[in-house]
Parts: sequence; C-alpha cells; structure tokens
Amino acid sequence: MNNIRAILRANRPRTGMAAAFAAIAAGAASATVTVSVSNVAFTQDAASHDVKVTYDLVTSDGEPAFVSLDVLTNGVSVGATRVKSVIGDVSTTPADTASLVEPGTGKSIVWKARADLPNVGLTDAAVRVTALATNHFEGLYMVVDLSRGKDSTYWPVQYTACKPDINSPAFYTTELWLRRVPAGTFAMGYDNGDTRADSCEPVHNVTLSRDFYCGVVPVTRAQYVYLRNEYPNGKDDFEGKEAYPVTLVNYVQFRGTNWPGENQDDIGNDNRVIARLRNKTTLQFDLPTEAQWEYACRAGHSGDELNDGSASANNGYAALGWGQANAKGVPHPVAKLKPSDWDFYDFYGNVLEFCRDWYGAYSVDDATDPVGATSGTLRVSRGGAYTLNASACNSYYRRHSDTQNVPNAQTEINGFRVVVETDEGDAAQAAQGAQRGFGDSEVGFLETRPAATLAGWRLGSEALADSYIDTATDLAFVLVVR
Repeated sequence: MNNIRAILRANRPRTGMAAAFAAIAAGAASATVTVSVSNVAFTQDAASHDVKVTYDLVTSDGEPAFVSLDVLTNGVSVGATRVKSVIGDVSTTPADTASLVEPGTGKSIVWKARADLPNVGLTDAAVRVTALATNHFEGLYMVVDLSRGKDSTYWPVQYTACKPDINSPAFYTTELWLRRVPAGTFAMGYDNGDTRADSCEPVHNVTLSRDFYCGVVPVTRAQYVYLRNEYPNGKDDFEGKEAYPVTLVNYVQFRGTNWPGENQDDIGNDNRVIARLRNKTTLQFDLPTEAQWEYACRAGHSGDELNDGSASANNGYAALGWGQANAKGVPHPVAKLKPSDWDFYDFYGNVLEFCRDWYGAYSVDDATDPVGATSGTLRVSRGGAYTLNASACNSYYRRHSDTQNVPNAQTEINGFRVVVETDEGDAAQAAQGAQRGFGDSEVGFLETRPAATLAGWRLGSEALADSYIDTATDLAFVLVVR
C-alpha cells in the first residue's frame, strides 16, 4: 500500500479530551491501593482494521480494576468518547462489576476502529490503557453525548479516566461532562458570627454515604439547546455565547415542583430537563442537594481555608470564579479560570446554581445524606454570581431571595449544575483514595480507510502525488499522499 500519512491541520478544532491525566486530587492515605499498567502494544488486522491491544495489569491488593482505552495521534487524544466499540479486557461502567478486569499478563482489548473512526488514517498513533483501583473511582469521568438531540430515544454515556479538553467546542456543546465525587464526611456551613436562622450556621457534620457524579461546569447555553431544542436566552442573544452558563431558566422547567419526594408527573415529564436526562440515559440525574453542592465545591477544604470571604487573588474567589471584583458586570464562558482541587470549574461566581432543597434553617445535629427542609417557598441557590461581592462568592453562602429564588423565577444570574447519584460508595473506602496506572504503546500507523479508494481516487494514481485530500470527517484530518 502507498505510504499515506495523516497529519492534523494546525488550526483544526479539537473534538475530544486532552491526553493528560489528572493527579489524585484529594491525596491518598497510606492504605491506598496502587495499580500499574505495562507492556502496552497494539497490532491492526489489514482486512477488518480491528486493533488488538495487549497489556499487563498489576494491582497491589490483587483485586480487579476499572480499565479504559484511549487512542492518541501526535500525542493528542482523538477523544475517549470516540473509542467505544471495544470488547475484551476493558470496562464499561463502574456499576457493571462483570466488566472489571482481573490483574494478570497478556490482557487484550479489541477495538473496532473502522466503526468508530471510519475513513481515517493516523500516523504517530499510540494507544493508552488506564487502570483505576475499584475501591474508589477517584478522577473518573462520565460523559453524556447530547449530539443526537432531544428527539433521540437515548443519549450514549461513556466513562473515562481522561480529563476533558476544556478548549474543545464539544466540551460545552455536545458533551456533558461529570466527575465522580467520593463519599465522605465534612463540616457543612461556616461560623461567621451570624446566629440568625437564615445564616450558614450552625456548622454541622454531614456524611454523604454514596459517591456521586457532579457536572464539571454549570450547564451551558449550547448544551441547553440540545437538552430542550430551544434557545434559553433568546436566539439573538445566543451567537458567540454558546459556552456561557445557561440563565433565564427556572427551577420548575429544569426539575419540576416537588422535592423532597418525587412527583411522578414531574419525573415522567420529558419536557423537564432532569426527566429528559433520566429517560434518555437511565441514570439518576438530578440537581445537587445543598450538601452535595457544598461538598463538591469545597473539594476537601474546610472552614474558610480558601479565605472564602475575600476577593484576594492569592486565596479568594478571584482565581477560581467571576464575582463583582473581576467580572466587570457580565457573565463569562465556563472553564476560563483555575479549576478547583477536584477539577471543577465555576463553582465560585459567574452564575448562582440552584440546588434541590427548599431553603430552611440548618439543624445542629449531624446528618447523613440530608435533603433539606421538608417544605418551603424558596429554592436555595449557591456560589455567588458575576454581580455579587466576595461575601457571596464562596462555598457556604445560601441565596434565598424572595424574588429570585421562587421556583418559577427566571433571572440572569441563576443557573444550574447537574449530578448523577450512584448506589456505591463508603466513607471508609473514600478515605483510602485510589491510585491509577497507565501505559502507552509504541507509536505506529492506524488505518481505517478502504484499501482501494479514497474520495473516489485510486491511491496509486500518479496524479495524486503530493496532493492534499480532505476526508471531510468530523476529526478534520488532512491526508498527504506520497
């Protein structure tokens, strides 16, 4: 076969995840389980274009691991959500224990490359195998593919240990990214000397008994278009603002009318965003409870460890979010400032984020999986906004405006972040943390084009020497024929 090599356009849009992997954010204790992946290699069948990946897996406790596969070209991931037609020693979802991989040598994965990346050739290609200890899925991400739109009967869900590529348009349009948060106990609230019933006191211990996934960023305007097939802030105010957090959407439109408890009319109403996410993924999507929101926002910090009451560039919200001190009175695209220690963006400022709970006074008692007040008139929103000062842009401020927090209020400073609840997790295990290991293969050439023709031309034609042929795939590869 002629020497055909694929090179990336210098300015092509990246459509997947970066190849870099997150370090363990929370810090592992001495009991941490370690995992290592080695001897990663691949071969490709010339006829079927199937790619066979082999590797060795070791875990320090001898238990099985969660294993995922990614493909790189020139050191850049093609997007782990695109590498989905896989069988063998590879995992599907954390809940599917049958897909966990036992440690051992000579493990193998078969990737149906032509099915996922048709008509593409990759030079300097490598495969990356990542394994994660299963006592706690630290750093694992869930990605929902919204590209099929609201009329699709389902939205595919992928799991990966890769971080999202926050510079990719897909990150804030067709891909809804959530990061797994470990079960655990934390001190909720903050002692700021305000003893009124509507303050963030008393500080009390809260245990979240199950892991959950939390949105890496607030839901964006572009994602809302895929979720609802309508422009949230009006079409005239949409162009160029696709990556902005969605606002002017009320609690009832997003979740419904009844919490605590479940109103089946709401949950079954596919016009509600949460109901639609549940119906099309079969996952337990929801808005976060106040406890889940604050726990994920704090990312292992306590009290005012981040100096939550200030706008200091060193330890306040200004490095992490958009408030009155730095936003200049306007919202901003998501993920433009530093991530938190758990790799979340925009918890501080930009837009307030509605939680599930009715607003009510905190209890002095410790609590496990609290759901907030049993009734009320206002839904709590958290995190501050681009119009609010430093006293609101923190992890403990509880917004309960008589006008902005009624369930049917639509304002320019209220937005949303979603969570997915799991049936797994244990606080003792969460304290252990988990290590992951990964290994890359040697680079080589991957080919998924038909062997005989390309864009109607025979590959052996002399007329094609040094010509550029665009395969018009969504990966935007340019082929150089030599």
